[in-house]
Amino acid sequence: MDKRSTWPLLLLILGGALLSGCAAGEVQAYREYKLFCGMSSRNGEVSEAAWRRFCERCVAAAFPDGYTVFDAAGCWRTESGAAANERTKVILIVAPAADRDKVLAVAKRYREEFGQESVLISASAAEMEVVRAADGNEK
Repeated sequence: MDKRSTWPLLLLILGGALLSGCAAGEVQAYREYKLFCGMSSRNGEVSEAAWRRFCERCVAAAFPDGYTVFDAAGCWRTESGAAANERTKVILIVAPAADRDKVLAVAKRYREEFGQESVLISASAAEMEVVRAADGNEK
């Protein structure tokens, strides 16, 4: 399956977790936040174990309804202007716009904890709809 074709499925699954309290067919506006977290730091590589602990302690605590993480290859310019490439984790969070401060707090915590120069956040409008079986017995 092409990675691009998995996005609708991932968003539907995440949307189902986030909107579990919404009536079926009800559409609500949300923001889609992406945090780009570099896995290299002044102190060396961020280990997978340290990453998992960070997600459990910080991301899951701030967004208990769920989030998605995927691997990426980051390319950017350092403060000195040099080109850099590094292993990157992207955290995808679909949440109400009012949760922006929680997103910023997660990014700041990651930057401080792992000695990052920066963490990129992108945000865009997202509309989520939960599609459910009416009685739970649909086949």
